[in-house]
Amino acid sequence: MAPSSKGKVASDHVKAFNVAVTEYKSKACEKALAEIDKILAVLAKISDSSIFSPSQPDAFSLLLNCQYLLSYLDHKANTVWGVVGLLTTLCSQDPAVTKLLRTRLELLPICAKLLHSLPSTTQARTLKLLQLLKLVVDGVIITRREAYLTSLLADLSSFLSDSTPDLSSLSLFILCCLCRGNYISTKLLLSTLPPPTITALFSTPNTTPSDQLISEMLCYFMTRVQLSSHPPSPAKVNSYLPKLMDVFCSSYVADDISLMSLLISFLSSLSTDTEYRSILAQQDCLPSLQQLLVVADFSDEFSLSTSSHLFTFLTTLITTYHTDNVQLFDVVLKVVLARLDAKPYNKVASALVLVKTLVQNMDFSSMSDAVARNLKFQLDQLLPSLLATFLDRRSSTKLSSRSKTDQVFTELDREAMASCLECLQLLQVVASVPLKGWGQAVGETVKANKMVMAYRGYTDILKELVDRARLTTEFFTLAIMLGEVDNSWGKVVVELLGDKDRIQLVAEILRQENMEGSFMKKALTILNKTDSPETMFGVEKEDEAVGGDVEDQAVIPEQLARIDSLMEGVTEALGKMEVEQVVGEVMQLATVRRGQEKQQLAYMMEALGAADARVAAQNTALVEREEQVRALERVVMELVVRLGANKEELGDIRAQHGDLSREADCTRDKLGKELGEARSQLEELQTEKVVLVEKYGRYKDQVVRLTEDLKQYKDNQEQLEVKLKQEMRGREELVVTVSKREERLKKKEKQLDEEMSARERAEKENDDLRKQCASLETLSKRQEQALSKKEKLLQESQEETKEMRRVQDAIFNLSKARGSAAC
Repeated sequence: MAPSSKGKVASDHVKAFNVAVTEYKSKACEKALAEIDKILAVLAKISDSSIFSPSQPDAFSLLLNCQYLLSYLDHKANTVWGVVGLLTTLCSQDPAVTKLLRTRLELLPICAKLLHSLPSTTQARTLKLLQLLKLVVDGVIITRREAYLTSLLADLSSFLSDSTPDLSSLSLFILCCLCRGNYISTKLLLSTLPPPTITALFSTPNTTPSDQLISEMLCYFMTRVQLSSHPPSPAKVNSYLPKLMDVFCSSYVADDISLMSLLISFLSSLSTDTEYRSILAQQDCLPSLQQLLVVADFSDEFSLSTSSHLFTFLTTLITTYHTDNVQLFDVVLKVVLARLDAKPYNKVASALVLVKTLVQNMDFSSMSDAVARNLKFQLDQLLPSLLATFLDRRSSTKLSSRSKTDQVFTELDREAMASCLECLQLLQVVASVPLKGWGQAVGETVKANKMVMAYRGYTDILKELVDRARLTTEFFTLAIMLGEVDNSWGKVVVELLGDKDRIQLVAEILRQENMEGSFMKKALTILNKTDSPETMFGVEKEDEAVGGDVEDQAVIPEQLARIDSLMEGVTEALGKMEVEQVVGEVMQLATVRRGQEKQQLAYMMEALGAADARVAAQNTALVEREEQVRALERVVMELVVRLGANKEELGDIRAQHGDLSREADCTRDKLGKELGEARSQLEELQTEKVVLVEKYGRYKDQVVRLTEDLKQYKDNQEQLEVKLKQEMRGREELVVTVSKREERLKKKEKQLDEEMSARERAEKENDDLRKQCASLETLSKRQEQALSKKEKLLQESQEETKEMRRVQDAIFNLSKARGSAAC
């Protein structure tokens, strides 16, 4: 296995592939194919996609050789599938490669031929080829009946009913891309598909949401071919939004660029259709947009194409559906700032278009001050990022050197150029907001000196005159807007208006064909501020008169050197000689003639140089005229092809209109007959009406009499109802009284039962109490006897106590008497 290659080694592999294919062209053999297979295996592992950029000559030769191998090799050769795998990888990495293969190398017919030659058993190779077709077919434009379309549509239609889900999904996607905006292919597909298949497309649900949505898109493109007398169903149109959001989120996560591009084009087609646009404009997409913005991820390895398609899809949603731009702006600004903070900083054109669209759609006249201040605070956070985006040129340039002695140059790619233009336009939109302080904030944040330096750097890098003119026009417009509110920008405006070269670039906008109206309007506004703008469009004439002194050495140096040396020798010789005065006059005359001859010779040389320059300019003009003629021939050819397609489409539309007109005539005749029948029925009904009026008079008299009788009956009925109500009321009262008595009797019975049970319990308790009383009486008698005994004992003890007290008192008295006697 060969290692992954980068830099010079990778370019060597590309050159080796081109050499190997050239050798195979000169002598076809298996050995050459084996060598090509080895190189293809190495090329498939190269990680640096810039090596295969179509701007590189070797890379273009590689793609051309790949087209040759696919055209002339049989499908059984492994080299073919190695080339298919390599082209699939390159197309998924670089959209420029896809565009080159689709437009200049015409890869679609080659793939159609290869697909038709594959047997039905090789599903793996068929799937591999369909994956390449999915990338190539995105954005294809078919303006005439191509020979390969019949077989390609038939093969793809056969895969729709295949049991393999991948084949049917890819075939459905490719058919949808072929029918998108292509009347010829859509009409041919309708004639190719059998009616059951068409019915299944409209009615049978698919297994995955993406296939279901693609099937509905294909049905929409096919219905656009036929004139329909029925308006679209609002429920069907409203169901597109959740399906679009679901499928786009899944394709964003999977980095499926082709599917995202198809969804964006389908939504754009709906927005341009007047019948659908009125329905879509009433549907609110704010919740769906917030859900989609949550999915946005700009990590270190995010895809530029995926992020660009995300912002483009958001812009299309905002312009198609109804939404609250002020409420959405906060969430959108966070996502855009996250993208501006991620590298590369200057490939953000789609993100800036989204912000510009939101600001342009806002109604600032009816906006409250609080909301306006909040918006200004949010935009103040965006302005430094816009300045950094415009100033950064590092990732947008590429260095190249053919040899060590070649001069290194830089080149600005298209995406970076678009980002610069969108940055300037967004700054113009923000500065033109009709609220106080917005333009001044832009002028203060976006530094004039830095912007001017960056602008001059861009004009030095850009090679195309049109690109320089567009950038100059946008920068002039921004400078003029900010110069009204900021002094530093005012100085920049004065400096730019004084630079004739810059003004000439602005005037170049008006010289270009097919230029956008917005650029031309801005260019006219800028030229209106200059002195004598009409002089910018005058034809420069060559000045035939030659003025000033001409240096001798600049005309014919060798001859003048010899003449000078000769004259010096003659002068020295004359100085030594003694000559008459007339000789000096002769010499002076010779000197004067010599100067005149030199001057005439210089004039003649300048005239010859001017003639050479004029001839060269005429040759250049002829070359440019030939290129213009060739371009005109290409345009005429394209117009002729489109004219044929449009004629066919117009013929079909006229045929459909004729059918509808005949159907309308038949309907008109049918309605006329029905109108005559209705009129006859109306006359019969009028005669019947007269009879019915007479009957109505008789019936009316009867109704009056019956009304009086009915009134009498109603009075009698009301009286009877009153009596009935009284009787019913009395009956109800009687029923209530009887029920109350029954309840009372029941309560009394219940009380009697309770009393009887209570008596029985009381009798039992009495018997128990009697027994207890008898036992207590015997016990009390015994206690009385014991008590009497105790009382006797107590009396005896009391008497003893009394005697003891008397003895104690005597002893006390005696001791007291003895004490007193002793004293």
